[in-house]
Amino acid sequence: MEARCSFCDLSSRESDTVFQKGEASICLECLKLVKEILDEFSIGEVFEGGGECSFCKKEQGGARMVFKGKGARICNECVSEIEEQITGKPASRSGGQSEAQYTNLVKFRVKEGIRELSPYSVPHFKCRVKLDGNESPFSLPKEVLEKVILEIKEIPINRYPDPEARMLREKISKITDFPLDGIILGNGSDELIEMLMTTFSGGTGRVLYPVPTFSMFRITSIALGLEPIPVELDDGFDIDVKSMIKEIRTRNPDLVFLASPNNPTGNRFSDDRIFEILKHSSGVVVLDEAYCDFSGKSFLPLIQQYENLIVLRTMSKVGFAGIRLGILFGRVELIREINKVRLPYNVNSLSQRVAEVVLDRVGFVTEGIQLINRERGRVYRELKILNGVKAFPSDANFILFRVEDADGVFKGLMEKGVLIRNFNSPGRLENCLRVTIGTPNENNDFLRALREVLSS
Repeated sequence: MEARCSFCDLSSRESDTVFQKGEASICLECLKLVKEILDEFSIGEVFEGGGECSFCKKEQGGARMVFKGKGARICNECVSEIEEQITGKPASRSGGQSEAQYTNLVKFRVKEGIRELSPYSVPHFKCRVKLDGNESPFSLPKEVLEKVILEIKEIPINRYPDPEARMLREKISKITDFPLDGIILGNGSDELIEMLMTTFSGGTGRVLYPVPTFSMFRITSIALGLEPIPVELDDGFDIDVKSMIKEIRTRNPDLVFLASPNNPTGNRFSDDRIFEILKHSSGVVVLDEAYCDFSGKSFLPLIQQYENLIVLRTMSKVGFAGIRLGILFGRVELIREINKVRLPYNVNSLSQRVAEVVLDRVGFVTEGIQLINRERGRVYRELKILNGVKAFPSDANFILFRVEDADGVFKGLMEKGVLIRNFNSPGRLENCLRVTIGTPNENNDFLRALREVLSS
């Protein structure tokens, strides 16, 4: 029976090296070309592929990359297997003799869910204007920096940090007017999310969250062997409360994660919808308020009203991403259980001391937040009047916007030295880009470059 290569249309009558599996076929020459492309992108930053492999029917994820050809898709694992079958020789793989051992370790010792995961990845590009990471654009004032340096000199690096970070927690307790024993610190909110899932997964082992949202909710749940339950946001990027409550009633998740303001959409979820979820959930409801400093609203006082409510905060977005400090607030009874899985000395001495210095001098932080909010309003108004741009309202320090060709605009901005974040993917985020609010000059550079890219 005649087979034709799905990539170049070469017939098996013309060549005896056309491999067929199901409805898909590939010849040796196309196989070699695809392998070169996959090898190149395995060490690169960007790969324009994805989807389901036409040969093994598996989706791109983890170590599996899927190349999209003219008439079919093929993954790197199938490329290696087919190369061995066509040539009769072991496929060439990097790593030499130890590769087989490594493959067996991955195949038989790594959790199945983790093998299929793609790691949390932020591509690094060198651009003069960096507006992709939702960081603060402002460095420490000179007098604060000098105080930080003096304090760091006094830290006994050869000694472990305070395991309870008590002095820092006392400062946070005083600033937030929240009980000291209801506060836990973590190496960023990521560690706190992992603590929560480790602690509160003894019921159904299910984790519910709306999407699109912070990807670590999904990644961490799968890594810990839990069942993620994503529910699409509505057309206005708000919680689809009926669908969420339906999942709560039928699936009884141990944890519900709500990021408000949400990343990457930027909006706060409606208070009444959050209240509905709190009312209907018998599990823990975690409100991730990483961007609440820019919205001016918080559910923190409501912890005393709702015993299943936990609030997450971070210092990363207001100017201190480098010290990796996440803050968890909850009822003392819940904090006691979470503390049992907290790793010893999880917040290092340097981060503790820097945070202590900063929290004694919060005035400059407040000024930075106010400036970012003013710039956010200005950038949003500028985006709203640009042809071919749909900007979405934001309560955070970034703005999500949609264009006709997100990949092209992203590339064009990079060529002009401006880096933002590309979220283009099927569904709610199709052709969407996200720009962090920077300094006035950085924002001007972004807007100027965007106009030039759109006009070209």
